[in-house]
Order: sequence, then structure tokens, then C-alpha cells
Amino acid sequence: MMPGRYLPMHDSDRTREGYLVIADIAGYTRFLVGTELEHAQSIVEELTNLIRRRLVPPLRFVKLEGDAVFCYADARTLHEGESLVELLEVCYFEFSNLLFNMERATTCRCAACASIGSLDLKFVAHYGSFVAQRGAGGEDVAGPDVILVHRLLKNTITERTGIGAYVFFTGACMERLPPHFELPKHSENYESFGETSGAVHDLGPVLEQMRQQRREYVSAEGADYEATIEVPYPPPVVWQYVVDPVQRLRWACVLFDKNPDTVARNEHGRAGVGGKVHCNHGPAEAYREVIDWRPFNYFTLRGLAQFRGGFIPARQMVETFELAPRADGGTRLSWRIRFLDRSRFSMLTLKAITLLFRGGVGYGKAKLQAALEEDMAAALGPTS
Repeated sequence: MMPGRYLPMHDSDRTREGYLVIADIAGYTRFLVGTELEHAQSIVEELTNLIRRRLVPPLRFVKLEGDAVFCYADARTLHEGESLVELLEVCYFEFSNLLFNMERATTCRCAACASIGSLDLKFVAHYGSFVAQRGAGGEDVAGPDVILVHRLLKNTITERTGIGAYVFFTGACMERLPPHFELPKHSENYESFGETSGAVHDLGPVLEQMRQQRREYVSAEGADYEATIEVPYPPPVVWQYVVDPVQRLRWACVLFDKNPDTVARNEHGRAGVGGKVHCNHGPAEAYREVIDWRPFNYFTLRGLAQFRGGFIPARQMVETFELAPRADGGTRLSWRIRFLDRSRFSMLTLKAITLLFRGGVGYGKAKLQAALEEDMAAALGPTS
């Protein structure tokens, strides 16, 4: 299965709901007009290619509009709005890193190469209805909400706030985000649409936080136990099924409890570092805290596992869940555990624990594959 082909096309001209997203390179016109065209266009092309690679999948590419990348996602393929926030944050992080590396690596003295640092990135995200159409040029979407999201690119956010890199989430999109994810309010007025309210997510502080965040990672070499599951879907799609407590219920062990994990979000109202998770489903009752969070790549938890029956003492451990992309577009999902207590007795208990874990891994692999296939099939809708 090739990357970007995990979800076949929907029926043409079928109305659906979902996210409409435009990523727009800020400063593009000034950059293009004031520099050597050939070099400037080459730079912009490299940047837009990166944006497309980072957004698709789980978003679906519609078209390139000059310096802007237009995408959408059916609501049934992007289960929760927070995954969209993380996707756009990671895209900006990698965009900024590419800009930095391009500036540092260039030896060209032309105006275009000297002005790379003047470029930035902004996003507009809306949730609404649209019709997908397939024409000679590929897939396109149409409808009033599609017109609105394009109108929103012409806004007064930078003028009124001084923020250059941002995501403008419309009110309809904010309703799909975590309720405690609070952002500064903003509104714009457009002919035929009137006032459109939403909120602005400043990406500048996000970039600094991601660059400064300490890495906590259990490698394959440093793990006391490792289990892997391979599925033919890319990491940004599989990520939702690993971190969303409701989606995890569809494939992880539910032998002792069929309710979702209890999750406490961090001080910013987000999933991520500082968040806490209580799991009561498997052979151990586990209390965990998120200590590293790299969306679509890996996350690490530190916590205490109390095994049922009392025959194994409570163990403190660090766990890393890693989603590694495969060459065929699929994902290798790895779960690695390292005990914090390195005593001989602690290591002896590992043998008993691994026997409990192995049965759950085989169960989970089949169930995860089935859940992914079920959702992809549901997103297709009727075929006649």
C-alpha cells in the first residue's frame, strides 16, 4: 500500500462534513516580487512540498493554490479535533526547521536566498459541509464553507495582534477541540457571510516549547520488554487509535474494565506532557504521567503498575509508544517498557509480567487492524 492511498475516494458529489484547512505561506508576494524568480520559486516549491507531506495523510490534498496548500478531512477519518491541532503544530515545527536549515546551508548571495527568513506560515481551519467532486484535474470540493475558508485567509489577525504564525480556528472548528483548550477570540466580517467568529492559536510559543522540550525515550536497546504491531496505515492515522481512550477500547485489552481510561489533561487543557492517565483494563492497574509527547512519532509515560492478585509487587516503570513509518506507507507500532528498579528481584518479576503482556499483544494486533479497516470502509459510504 503506497503512502497517501490508505483511503479510497468517496462517492462523487456526496455531501459530507469535515475539516477544511488551508496552509498559507506568509510573506510570499513580497518575497516573490523582490527577488530572483527562479530561486524564489524553487524555495517556495520546497516549502509547499514539505507542508503537503506533513498534512497528507490524515488530511486529503485538494490542490496547490500558489503559495497555499488546500486540504480537507472527512469527520469519520479524523475522530477528534485535537489531532488536527497537533498535526498543524508539527507541520509548523518542521516548516520552521526547514527554513532555518535552508538559511544556514545556503551559500548563494541572491536576494531570494538572503530573504528566506522573511517567510512564515499561517493556517485557517474550519469545520463545515462540502461536496467532493472529481474532475479531469483530480478531486475538488465545493460549497459555501469552502468559499468561507478561502475568504478567511484575508484577515486582520496580524494587523490587530502582531502574531505572524498562527492557526485561525473558526467557531465551528473550536467546538470540535478540547473544551479547556482556551485561545484568544477573534472575528472577521465578510460580505454574504457576516461576522465569522473564532480563535487564534499563536504558533510562536509552540515552536519554542517543542524545540526546548526534553526527550524521554525508551529505546529498543534500553527496554526490558518490547512488543510490536504492524498495520498498513500511516502513523498520523494510527496515532488517534493509540492516544484516544475511546478508540483504544476497540483494540486494547478490556478484560477487567470496559470503560475508557480516565484522562486528566495538562495545565493547558491539552493531551501532552503533564497529563495523567489511569488504566484499569489489563493485568495491572496503572497510574501514569506523560513525560514526553511527540505527536505522530512517540510518547513516553512514567508510572506505577499494580498487578492483580498481589503476587507481583507494584512496579515503577517508564513506557514509550513509538509509531515508526514503514517504506510501504504503513506503521510499526512499538511498546517498550523499562523498570526503574534495577534490582535482581525486580528483573526476576519481569519474566512473569511478560507472559501476561504477550497474550494481550496478539489480541490487540487483530483488533487494531479490524478497527482501522472498519473506519476506512465506513468513510467510503455506499458504493452505488
